Amino acid sequence: MNDNKAPIGRKYKSVPVRSAIPYWCAAAVWIAAALFVPFYSIWHIIIIALISAAVGIIVKLVLPKETRQVEVPFASGNLALDDIVHEIDRASDRLDAVKVDINAKAPSASDKIGEIRVQIDRIRQALINSPDDIGSVRRFINYYLPTTVNLAERYKTTLESDSGGDNIKTTLGSIESAFEQIKKSFEKQHDALFEDDVIDVSADIKVLETMLERDNLK
Repeated sequence: MNDNKAPIGRKYKSVPVRSAIPYWCAAAVWIAAALFVPFYSIWHIIIIALISAAVGIIVKLVLPKETRQVEVPFASGNLALDDIVHEIDRASDRLDAVKVDINAKAPSASDKIGEIRVQIDRIRQALINSPDDIGSVRRFINYYLPTTVNLAERYKTTLESDSGGDNIKTTLGSIESAFEQIKKSFEKQHDALFEDDVIDVSADIKVLETMLERDNLK
């Protein structure tokens, strides 16, 4: 993750990080022993081995526990949905990386990428809630999403090579303008996912009104 806040809809778990310090301390016992202890018998080796193991264990117990955040892969049992969600997550991670990298030099463009990410998260959640809509987002997944990522990464590389030239400024301006249009398009894509719901609700209301009228309850 690029910041302390987990992306919407993504789950993470803490896993322990194994430190090498206890092993270094255990090895240091052998180095110190080699300098000061004469290894005349097998008992010397056994004693040093026991001391080394004890030092390693003690250091491991004393050291503060360190953890790192690991993402829990999305798994619904629906392979088509899982593949699309994973694709969305990979694209989202790349956009997040660009957003962080350009924030200092281009906060406006960074904010626009953040707004796009909000729409992507909303689409992701809508698909999880209604996997039957997968067919309607094929073009979004196969073209619009990867093209958006490529534009964002192109913006980053162009910004990093910015020498103040007119062509570079034009390129950056064009991409940033495209971000605004992409955000609006993604908003429409998200809204389109609820078109069937509107039809279903309207049909249910119509049936309800008809029954109420028939039963003289209206």
